[in-house]
Amino acid sequence: MNVIRILLIETLLFGLLGAVVFRLLFAFIRRLGIVWLLSLVAALGVSFTVSGSLDPRLLREWGSASASVSPLLIRALRALAWLAGAVLAQFAVARRARLGLEPPPDLPPGDV
Repeated sequence: MNVIRILLIETLLFGLLGAVVFRLLFAFIRRLGIVWLLSLVAALGVSFTVSGSLDPRLLREWGSASASVSPLLIRALRALAWLAGAVLAQFAVARRARLGLEPPPDLPPGDV
């Protein structure tokens, strides 16, 4: 049960990171296809370069005996959480565009 809590916290943090990175990329690039490509590359890069194992000291501190979770599963959860955060950020961008809060995509960067 404690391992699930640790994975939930880590998944939520990666989802938040994915949403923030997507929103920043969209703010600078303003091309949805390129932003999705860069976000996907960032999700895969970050989730597969960060260790896929849980720290044994953290598990002992939270009261769990051992982690029977595959490192590949942890990395896949990170990538999926990142992409879920990016999807939520895209919904926010689309809503802002519907409300007229986003500048047009053909506007030069200095004219916002």
